[in-house]
Amino acid sequence: MNIIASFRVALSAVALVAASAGAQDFPSRPISIVVPFASGGPTDTSARIVSAAMARETGAAFVVENVPGAGATVGATKVAQAKPDGHTLLWGSGSSLAMTPHLYTTLKYDPIKSFAPVGLVVAQPFVLVAKPSLNVKSVRELVALAKAQPGKLNFSSTGQGASSHLVAELFKKESGVFATHVPYNGGAPATNALLSGDVDFYFDTPTTLVPLIKTGKLVALAVTSKKRWDDLPDVPSLNELGFTNFDATTWFGLVAPAGTPPERIAYLSKHLTNALAQPQVTSALKAAGFAVEPSAPDEFARKIASETARWGVTIRAAKIKLD
Repeated sequence: MNIIASFRVALSAVALVAASAGAQDFPSRPISIVVPFASGGPTDTSARIVSAAMARETGAAFVVENVPGAGATVGATKVAQAKPDGHTLLWGSGSSLAMTPHLYTTLKYDPIKSFAPVGLVVAQPFVLVAKPSLNVKSVRELVALAKAQPGKLNFSSTGQGASSHLVAELFKKESGVFATHVPYNGGAPATNALLSGDVDFYFDTPTTLVPLIKTGKLVALAVTSKKRWDDLPDVPSLNELGFTNFDATTWFGLVAPAGTPPERIAYLSKHLTNALAQPQVTSALKAAGFAVEPSAPDEFARKIASETARWGVTIRAAKIKLD
């Protein structure tokens, strides 16, 4: 072996030792999972279930830090600007990673360039519900009614530019109907507006709607995932009803700041996968209203990119801007 070859082998050995040492030194302090929403509710609950499972799996300390504000962008910005050492992670979502980049022109992060994906964790569809007094029992009947009375029907959302608003805009686009948007400040008032009859239909996640559907207070017309939802087995998916481009779920996963060492991403991804394979974790997440959908970092990266592009089309078509 010549001198140059020997030198290269030596360098490779040093690099392997350094990487191994870096992995052994990690984590050196508690790992923070930043949830860019307020505490309480299914989003926060799911993050805490995963945080506790990761702590059991690794033996390290994991803490959930709620950093709400500006449509999840405050928390996302904090993680994007954090030291890329694997100790600060974002509970990233379709809202913070795929939608808000098209809604705000002054964001200090890029959903693709600012983060290193660790893995997708959970997902759940939206449910299209109508008030009983509207007297529609199917999506076909809702679309027919809306087309017969353009602009007369209205729908609630959890706020301008919120995921419930954007899913409704996608539905309008795919169905060819026009309906008036009535934004509310949060899920409770948006749901109450439908219950009181002030609006005609609404998209929200199953967690809050399933009890109201099962007691007959709301009429479920469809779910927005490609297949039916286990808790609503008799409710068709929009996909099976002919809306073949309609696959709108709310999803959550872990991302780290861009530049986080690959061996630390691999460490987190491995233990996240192991944690999600635990039956008690799957059961707890299902009880919170989610389906477990783990993925490798590269697969999650592709999902973020495709979702960002897809929602950009919908948001531009609806001409929605929040700043």
